[in-house]
Amino acid sequence: MDRISELPDALLLQILSFVKTKDRVATSLLSKRWETLWRLVPKLDFHLESGSDSEFVNRSLLLHRAPVLENFSLKVDTFQINPLDIGLWIRTAVDHGVRELKLDYTASEDPIRLPRSFYACQTLVVLKLKNASLVGFPSNSSSVCLQSLEILHLLSVAYSDEKSLETILSSCSSLKDLVVECCPNDNVFIFTINVPSLQSLSLNRSAKYYRKNCLGFVINAPSLKYLNIRDYRGSFCLVEDMPELVEANVEVGYDKIDELLGSLTSVKRLSICSTKSSAPCPIGTTFQQLVHLEICTCKLDWWNLLVCLLTATPKLRVLKLKRIHKDCSKGGCWNEPSSVPDCLLTSLEYFEWRRYKGTKDQSDLVTYILRNSCHLKMVKILTETDDHEEQLEMIKKLAFSPRASNTCQVDFD
Repeated sequence: MDRISELPDALLLQILSFVKTKDRVATSLLSKRWETLWRLVPKLDFHLESGSDSEFVNRSLLLHRAPVLENFSLKVDTFQINPLDIGLWIRTAVDHGVRELKLDYTASEDPIRLPRSFYACQTLVVLKLKNASLVGFPSNSSSVCLQSLEILHLLSVAYSDEKSLETILSSCSSLKDLVVECCPNDNVFIFTINVPSLQSLSLNRSAKYYRKNCLGFVINAPSLKYLNIRDYRGSFCLVEDMPELVEANVEVGYDKIDELLGSLTSVKRLSICSTKSSAPCPIGTTFQQLVHLEICTCKLDWWNLLVCLLTATPKLRVLKLKRIHKDCSKGGCWNEPSSVPDCLLTSLEYFEWRRYKGTKDQSDLVTYILRNSCHLKMVKILTETDDHEEQLEMIKKLAFSPRASNTCQVDFD
């Protein structure tokens, strides 16, 4: 310990920042020098599991002396903590110029309400909330100012109404990363995301979301590069043009996804699972930049979606078929397109199929790709069966299939 004590304060503070707050405070017993050193670490994290933990939080905040509070993390697992105390702790963090604030409130199904001073915290750069309530802030939108905020995660958060969410987002002029996880009692039917600076957006509404009203997303984010939508209960997602989009992951249960797909034409990597759609993509749509495509095979219409996208992706290099959910695709069948898609003739290099069953239609599809892909280098088949004899039969079916590419290898796993 003597050698460590000889290190300069700046280095010791950096080392202590990787230690949990409780252990950090315990170092005050080591020697006179360590007695107050922990107070200067610009980071406080608390995991409250009993009512007695409140006193430790109060004491830590009272003794803390760092000029700026870089990180304040609060995880509450017990109902014995007074919500008023939580509000006081957050106000104290705001007063200390907190830059990163994390609040995970699992003590109750009822969300925790944040203090009014929080909405004018101009030092916040990262904000991550779980089971919180963003209600009761000043009605005057000019009183809501989160101008430094770059990363915002809203998991199971309740709002006053749709307008209040729009007000909060409009105050985040520097926002780059937004994650929203909807909950049944969030008081929002249509989530409107209108953030010009946004670069990464993740929206999640799970199948457990039981509200029956019309639900949807409206997105206007012209600078967006990464989009992740997982929505099995919503009705629609309207998206303005996103010319900078690089990657999109879409898992939706919409009746139609043609408008959504039509707004993703600049994407380079696309993963898609459509559980209901009967209209795969709008006629005439072309994905000129798309080089990596993943399609979920869990639903009946995935064959049509595959044909639609193959004909619309002239530069496709990687194609992966996978199954995320329970197999409900019985009854679907493979129908060859009227003409060979350009991507098979000129660009496709890698084809992968996970949870392959080896049915006639599946075998016909793999054979078609082998027969028409002139630049194919690798076909990787990951079977669903552990039966070696059944796997051997699958291999035999494909091993002697004609191949347009002399360098193509077929790998079974």
